[in-house]
Order: sequence, then C-alpha cells, then structure tokens
Amino acid sequence: MSIVKEINCIYLPTTNTENAVKWYVETLGLELMGPVHENQAQLRIPSGTSIFLIRTPKPTTLNYIEIGGTEQSVLTIEVYDIHNLFNKMKNNGTFVSPIEDNGSCGLNFYAYDPDGNKLDIWGGWPSK
Repeated sequence: MSIVKEINCIYLPTTNTENAVKWYVETLGLELMGPVHENQAQLRIPSGTSIFLIRTPKPTTLNYIEIGGTEQSVLTIEVYDIHNLFNKMKNNGTFVSPIEDNGSCGLNFYAYDPDGNKLDIWGGWPSK
C-alpha cells in the first residue's frame, strides 16, 4: 500500500505576484484562494491541488535540462479543451509550442507563464 496519498501543493517562483496571479486566473481559470500578498499568492485547481506563487528576489524557474538536452517542465496540467486553450494562449501572447499528438498518450503543448516557468499542457488520455 502506498504511503503517499496525493500532491497537495506545488510552489512556483515568480518575480511579480500580482502579474502571475492575473495570468493564472485569466488564462487557466484557477481560483484565487485569498488576498494576493506581495510575496505570495495561493491558487486552486478544481481537483483540489493548490499552486502557490512565491516571489523570488531574482528571476528563476523550475525548468531543467534533461540528459538529451531537452528543456523539461516540472508540471503537467490536464485541461478540458486543449485546442481552445491553445488558441486562447496564442492569441493573448503566451509563448506556446505547437500541439503534439503523442498517440496513446494524447495531445499536449508547452506554454510559459510570465516568469518563464514551462508548463506541459495536456489534453488527457485519448478516448478509445
């Protein structure tokens, strides 16, 4: 039996809490859990997982480079309508990669929040 029940909170760095909150609420529809503090804000995904935006003294991200040289994100976000969100993000100026069809793993694309944190946007498992 697993000891771990779930991932409850994810902490993302930001240099501008207000700007980051605006982007996550307007772009991804996340719920603001309380007042925005200059050094942090708490957002909720409908499934219950929280994203804490934590202000850092200098720009930083959680992105990393894997052995093969590809930049990786630390977070995959499953969305309801990947095509609609892709178009919305592209039209609002968010840097997005093309949508990829990964066969049995479904569709995804990558997007960057205002601080450069790379997000894997995933359309979920394909219907059979």
